[in-house]
Amino acid sequence: MSGTRPQVDTMEEELLTYELRADHVAILTMNRPHKMNALNAGLCGAIVEGLRRFQADPDAWVGILTGAGKAFCAGGDLENMRLGSADGGDWVGAIDHLKPLFDALEGERKPLIAAVNGFCMGGGLALAHACSLIVAAESARFGMPEAAVGVPNFSYFDLWKTVGYRRALELSLTADPYPASHMLNIGFLNQVVPDAQLMPAALALAARVAKNAPLATTGAEQGMKFTLHNPREAWAAAAPDIWKKVLASDDLREGLAAFAERRKPGWRNT
Repeated sequence: MSGTRPQVDTMEEELLTYELRADHVAILTMNRPHKMNALNAGLCGAIVEGLRRFQADPDAWVGILTGAGKAFCAGGDLENMRLGSADGGDWVGAIDHLKPLFDALEGERKPLIAAVNGFCMGGGLALAHACSLIVAAESARFGMPEAAVGVPNFSYFDLWKTVGYRRALELSLTADPYPASHMLNIGFLNQVVPDAQLMPAALALAARVAKNAPLATTGAEQGMKFTLHNPREAWAAAAPDIWKKVLASDDLREGLAAFAERRKPGWRNT
């Protein structure tokens, strides 16, 4: 069985749906519910393509990423990993589809809100963490279960910057599931809401972001990401490049004019 190729979905389905609303909010829904939206090569590729579409869509200013069915994302597809690592097979090759996904999430992109329903485990937790903001349903469950099945967890390198070193290590070493209330208390989540209010709450949060200049919100997130990975002395030199689109934009002039004229700005995303 050495070198056995990972399984792929045989069901004919759209692995990611993309809906652009009139309020400039795009909803990206992972659609592999029969596998609890576990991350196999097909779903990872679909998310990457969805993110590219979102980034290229001038009418999409804020995104919401969520999951169909009973889970946001249950993590990596363990069956794929089992087959890929069987009898000395290429275990790393069985998960090499994850790198392009997290590269796309880490790169320059518009604000993206995770709306977490149900299980958010392993790679799913890392996926939510890579989003800009996170809203969770009260029944959502979070965890880093890799140690419980003997799998390395290598996709959480920045998690400690959000929740603290001890909290991140506790998640990893115990492999326990945690309720949304705990994840809110340790700073992983922005909001926890009743299950029926998950999408309304995510849409309301998206609207609060989308009312602002879209180029400026994108720049703000990129600037903050830069400070996570670079020393203080590098910030000043990097700022002009991070903000160049904003500084040259029609929206900057519109925003200043609207402020002076005491009116609501009309953003054009240019």
